[in-house]
Amino acid sequence: MRTIVYLCRHGEVHNPNQVIYGRLSGFPLSKRGEEEAHRLGKHLSSKKLAAIYASPLTRPRQTAAIVASYHGLSDILADERLLEVNSPALEGKLIRLFEDQEWNFYAHEYIDKGGERLRDIWKRINHFLQEAVKKHKGQEIAVFSHGDPIMIARAKYRGRRLSFSMIREKPYVGTARGIKLEFEEDVIVDVSDLPI
Repeated sequence: MRTIVYLCRHGEVHNPNQVIYGRLSGFPLSKRGEEEAHRLGKHLSSKKLAAIYASPLTRPRQTAAIVASYHGLSDILADERLLEVNSPALEGKLIRLFEDQEWNFYAHEYIDKGGERLRDIWKRINHFLQEAVKKHKGQEIAVFSHGDPIMIARAKYRGRRLSFSMIREKPYVGTARGIKLEFEEDVIVDVSDLPI
């Protein structure tokens, strides 16, 4: 019995001050982000979603709610294991001051200040996915998270070793885009990018 998980990133964020928002509160979808979420909702409208899960942050919850509206679902199940990468030393800093570092949230200088390691992100997202697959055996679900956790899951489920360069491979998952994970029982059998 095949279980399908649509693991999707939130839509574009309203970020007029161009800061690294990470896990900071607020940061809703921009107008474009709302349009992207509707596009994703239309794409997934032919699927029979049994449940929708989301990171508790505003942007994935808003994206999930828009997609849910195409399915007549009202409950968005929040789960902290779907959260954005924890990088407290960088949150609130201007993006332009960080661009030359290639978005490496995983450098030792940030890990030492409370940042999250790649393997810890993988551990939490994989734990969530394995639990969700068991709970929704034979069903389809949508899960809304953030770019790096999705890239980590994509790489690991494809049998890749975790490294910074690996999760920055092109194409990086775009806003309101994602991957399709197919499981037989609780074993991954296929990973593909959503063709949106």
